[in-house]
Amino acid sequence: MSGRRLAAALLALSTVTAVTGTLVTAPAVAAPTAASADGRCVPTAPGLLPAAAEIVSTGSFGYVTTCTDENGAVALEWHRNDGSVSPLGGPHGYDSVSDYIVTGDGSRIVAYHPTTSTYVNHSVGTFGFGAEVVGVAGSVLYVSVPTTGTGRELWQLENVNGVVRKTKLSNTYRDETETAHKVVAAGRGADGRPVVLILGKGFRGPVDRPTPYAWEARVPVTTGTPIDQEWTGGAGNWDEAAATGAFTPKYRAWIQGATAGGHELAVRASGIARSIPLGDIPGQPVLAGIVGDTALYAARRDPSAGPEVLTPLYARNIATGGAPAKLLVNYSSVAHSPDGSLLVRGATTESDGLFRITEGPGGTPTVSPVADTGRVLGVQVTESKVPTAVDLEKPVTTAMEWALSRGDARVELTLTHQRSGRKLVTRLTESGVPARFAFAWDGLLNGASAPNGAYSWQLTATPLDGVGAPGTASGAFTVSRRASLHDFTDNGSADLLARDSAGVLWSDDLFDWPVGGQATPSKRTKVGPGWNTYRQIEAVGNIGGGTSGDLVALDGTGVLWHYLGKGDGTFATRYRIGAGWGGYTRLAGGSDLAADGRADLFAVDTAGYLWFYPGTGDAAKPYGTRVRMGGGWGAYNQLTAVGDIAGDKGGDLLARDKDGVLWLYPSNGYSYSTRVRVGGGWGGFSQLVGAGDVTGDGRPDLVAYGAAGTYVYRSTGSATAPFSRQTTPLYAGEGSRFNHIA
Repeated sequence: MSGRRLAAALLALSTVTAVTGTLVTAPAVAAPTAASADGRCVPTAPGLLPAAAEIVSTGSFGYVTTCTDENGAVALEWHRNDGSVSPLGGPHGYDSVSDYIVTGDGSRIVAYHPTTSTYVNHSVGTFGFGAEVVGVAGSVLYVSVPTTGTGRELWQLENVNGVVRKTKLSNTYRDETETAHKVVAAGRGADGRPVVLILGKGFRGPVDRPTPYAWEARVPVTTGTPIDQEWTGGAGNWDEAAATGAFTPKYRAWIQGATAGGHELAVRASGIARSIPLGDIPGQPVLAGIVGDTALYAARRDPSAGPEVLTPLYARNIATGGAPAKLLVNYSSVAHSPDGSLLVRGATTESDGLFRITEGPGGTPTVSPVADTGRVLGVQVTESKVPTAVDLEKPVTTAMEWALSRGDARVELTLTHQRSGRKLVTRLTESGVPARFAFAWDGLLNGASAPNGAYSWQLTATPLDGVGAPGTASGAFTVSRRASLHDFTDNGSADLLARDSAGVLWSDDLFDWPVGGQATPSKRTKVGPGWNTYRQIEAVGNIGGGTSGDLVALDGTGVLWHYLGKGDGTFATRYRIGAGWGGYTRLAGGSDLAADGRADLFAVDTAGYLWFYPGTGDAAKPYGTRVRMGGGWGAYNQLTAVGDIAGDKGGDLLARDKDGVLWLYPSNGYSYSTRVRVGGGWGGFSQLVGAGDVTGDGRPDLVAYGAAGTYVYRSTGSATAPFSRQTTPLYAGEGSRFNHIA
């Protein structure tokens, strides 16, 4: 196994969680077997910390670590201040929050004081079968002893000058039965006296109708005299196996279950009783300690988790209740120094090892390296800058940026449109600043303008040298685009439909803004065959209350059909609007005459009368009762509802006469004003289509198709000179292929 791999550093991170006075290793032999000679419990170089070492305790003597090798063998080691390392008997080590080194096998416990070279020996077996150590403070043990049934009592065990002293701490009343105890922290009170913080639980009443209760108590650690409980109070439900806490001259705190579910940090101080939700922590939180006014906590690491799973250590000011901040990128164990500092096994973005955490200037925690494993860490995504809302109405790029812990990584970004599942996958390179990777999104997805709606993003950074786990980050954002008359794909861009001689209908999705100054198609898709049954197909805008544009189609029997757009370029099963439409020679849809936000339909009958069908917005009955607008429209062979191109109150109409002259009928909000001559020479086009805004300026445009070519006529907003012509690659070389454009 490579000595540089993070996998080796993290494989066994959470076989322990070293907290005050609790067992921190699984029972095993005291020394590693020969099989671990090249394993994770052996330093890769002199002076380095073994990769799988966890912290047990710390004091003026240095610190004690525990390590479980690949075969389950456990080794305790004493790391002196001079850099020398010695093995210790065990296999268990305890955090005594003192200058005592406390080890044992669960039954016999030894507390050794290196400065005075004195030993204190304890026999937990003196309490009988089932007694277990639930805490250590200095050379004093706290033992939970079984009584009757599920009941237990808490005792303090001392050995003063060879004299064993057992003091019962439990103080039940009447029908109370205690069932569990744990010393979750030790420290010194405001008066300087050593104190332990104990959590307890039990039940009141008969066994068949128990009422559970929990409590917390501060108990002074004294020598030679019985100990009385100084204060007891309520505590929420706490986990017997995983409970953690902290005690300082100013605060006492512990992790407990929240009434609404999840976990919370219970904080008590003079005049303060506060509960801080820990919803940002998955699973069981661990309170590593309190430094100044800052609580340090993390998620309890799953022993089976792989090296790619990290459990960051968070810092949170409990005086102000501010938001948590990540202090370390990984945390696995902690030891509490009698001076109030913490020694943490974890990792920063730069190194993996042991770190001393103290109160720094301004009360903020300061992290100082103490020992290093020499491991090169996997990549970490340390910062993400991605907007939560993206407006793609203008042809600008959307900036996204990420910072990594190291730059030698293969970085891949995936953007996913949630509704359709369509993805954009791209490789990122360093942006010129070391370990920073940027992406300027052009608003395209699969080569077309990206649709509206919710998106997710996923960044994966894999080390180029294969050393360490990949780093990942993810998030979400929402894309918004203004609806377009001819938009069938919900991406704000115009889609033009064309039917060929075989009756196949095709859709060309244009980009949402000009490319090289031209309205340009991004891709063509096949809608389907069988459309030659219709005399006319008309894109009519959103008439069914959906998210995109719809179609109406008039068949040879005079029945008008509605095709509801689904927003993905396809259409729902056709819906019969009604019969009797065979008397009309031309249809024009999509323009909003009344400026009421609904797309209307216009029809010219064989007598030359123009009829107005107001849009209702109801898919079941998309048009209201028809209104006759006037006669004389039989003189025109093309009728196009083009939208508001004259800058008036509603949607306008274009009509071409038999001489090829194009006329504009400006809307006045309820009818049409006197026609305006646009110009001659329009007879060469077989199709004139009001395509909506294809040039990205907010005004609807006209697409003219014919054998001589296809052109975009950009709206100017002027009724007297409404268009300026532009070339386009749309339908290039296909001027005779299609017999109908909508």
